[in-house]
Amino acid sequence: MNSLDRINQEALILFAERGYYGTSLSMIAKEVGIRKSSIYAHYNSKDELFISVIQYVADIYKAQLEQFFSFLKEQNQPVELQLFHVYRWYMQLWIDKKDLTKFWRRVNVFPPEHLENHIKSISAETVAQRFHKELTDIFRQGVENGEILNAPTDKLVSLFQILIDGILTARLLKGNEVTAELLQDGWDHFWSGIKAADKRQTNTGEIINV
Repeated sequence: MNSLDRINQEALILFAERGYYGTSLSMIAKEVGIRKSSIYAHYNSKDELFISVIQYVADIYKAQLEQFFSFLKEQNQPVELQLFHVYRWYMQLWIDKKDLTKFWRRVNVFPPEHLENHIKSISAETVAQRFHKELTDIFRQGVENGEILNAPTDKLVSLFQILIDGILTARLLKGNEVTAELLQDGWDHFWSGIKAADKRQTNTGEIINV
């Protein structure tokens, strides 16, 4: 790993744990094992480094989203299973890339005020819009084929995002106390609330390794 990669990696970890204001270039340099002045060979300021890390994480998420939804479309499954797989995949992504996810959630919920618009533009262009579009297509399909109650797709997408955000927040606050059983219960209640009355719930199986 070269010097630039090490700077970005340690900056990501520190920003995820301490946030923008709680992290200094001196702290990053110390973790990398270099002088603070060496960071300026790559970045003009902490703001520039911070935005670089945001773009790096956004690019990873974008690639993950494209790969997952491309695979999902090839399976041609019922909408219930599609949504369940999105739910399970998103939770597993949180576990597998914990530093990235913790950083992403922190900067989107508590962004530095002077960088807020820049952060939102990166988030919207690379992640939020794509995720919203893919979910909208799935929910629209479910409404049209009668699997889901006839409701505005934007409302259904918002409810789904509230579900996953709630579970992720619980994991952030309680860690291992958020069990696979709770994750399964969260999904079961969500699906029961949106499925069409004349559709029987299929067996999606349990969420494991979460």
